[in-house]
Amino acid sequence: MKSNRRKFISSAVVGGLAATGVPFSSLGADLKSAGSMPTDLQTRYDYLDEVVKRPVFRKELFSSPVILETIELLRDRNNFLVRVRSKEGAVGIAAGHGSQNSKSWPAFEGIMTRFLGKDARDLDKLVPGDSGKSGGIPFNSQVAILEFAILDMMGNLIKKPAGELIGKIVNPMISVYQGSRVVELRQLPPEESLEIVKKDLLESKAKAIKMRAGGGGILDGDNAPGRTEKLLKMARETFGDQMVLGCDGNGNYTRKGGIRMGKVLEEYNYSWWEEMVPFGQYDDLKHVKDGLRIPIFTGESESHISTFRWLIANDACDVVQPDQLYFGGMIRSMKVARMAEVFGKTIVPHITQYGLGYLYMLHFISACPNAGKYQEFDLFSTRDANGNNIPIVYKSGDPITSYDGVLKVPTGSGLGITIDPEYVKKHKALKNW
Repeated sequence: MKSNRRKFISSAVVGGLAATGVPFSSLGADLKSAGSMPTDLQTRYDYLDEVVKRPVFRKELFSSPVILETIELLRDRNNFLVRVRSKEGAVGIAAGHGSQNSKSWPAFEGIMTRFLGKDARDLDKLVPGDSGKSGGIPFNSQVAILEFAILDMMGNLIKKPAGELIGKIVNPMISVYQGSRVVELRQLPPEESLEIVKKDLLESKAKAIKMRAGGGGILDGDNAPGRTEKLLKMARETFGDQMVLGCDGNGNYTRKGGIRMGKVLEEYNYSWWEEMVPFGQYDDLKHVKDGLRIPIFTGESESHISTFRWLIANDACDVVQPDQLYFGGMIRSMKVARMAEVFGKTIVPHITQYGLGYLYMLHFISACPNAGKYQEFDLFSTRDANGNNIPIVYKSGDPITSYDGVLKVPTGSGLGITIDPEYVKKHKALKNW
């Protein structure tokens, strides 16, 4: 790993396996500290496989079984909520992914069957792994919502926030980067798109911003010659040398184009280059990483732990980005974070721009010792699949606001929020699948 590849990655990355509870001795003498990577590929895989086996959910916090008695899928037109109740009457609720249409939700019946009547303390075992043909974003998104509802219920039961159920709270305050305006940054002239970004900055108050590259509809293309290069240069001039800037390629580049644009980013002192090659072209991704100094981010569209295993073991990225919804919840995402930590890599989850994505991110990152310095933030959008805002109240009494680009993780029990009961009542429990 190149030493100068670390300018963006948080200096707070700590002790690899020590923070995950895996003793160094259990994995052999080669691994001495975070960032050391054995030359033998099989040894790297062995280390990662050992980490994945370790439980995430803190079962020890609960002295007796918590049996999942009911699981309800609630629907209002295109929008879905999941509500769970334990045999003792504890309740949890979570908002579904706004982009998943009604045709994908019938699979939820099978997911329910896996969890109903089981002890919620065994959440690690109940959340599906990589075996079989299950997986993919629609399936994983439904698993994630059920998991979030269970974490909400379990947190409510012992009056602890969701983050404390998957680890120790190490990040009660989280710095964010502004990651919105995909369409505007890729299609409008740079002068116009940057004016919109400047207005968003008044709300986010972020100290880091993500630009977007490409947009011509073909690999290495653009909707005007030199538009992306102009955007990247103007952004640096507009926001100054103190602003941390990154860039997302949105799968718009070949390996050759990814390196070429990466060198432009390096010229203007950008701090990361994200998802530049098309999804699934992992050899091309590694080729780009090996040809540049700038840190490489990837993983937002991944749905299997085994893929992150390959990316990390083969040193094909610097920062992993599992989306808590697309990837199937916080349990699975924490396993990825732990794998990354073994070799000194950080985690900066991708956030879907629907529902309560930023809320789930905050709880998850609160328990990640190897979280990146800045986390993605798409403003305070709680838009559901019907285009309405999800009305919520924070249990701590303090609404989440951005204090100079820093968000406070909710401290109330479970997910830390109460969804307006009148909004919930509009959603009716599905009986027919």
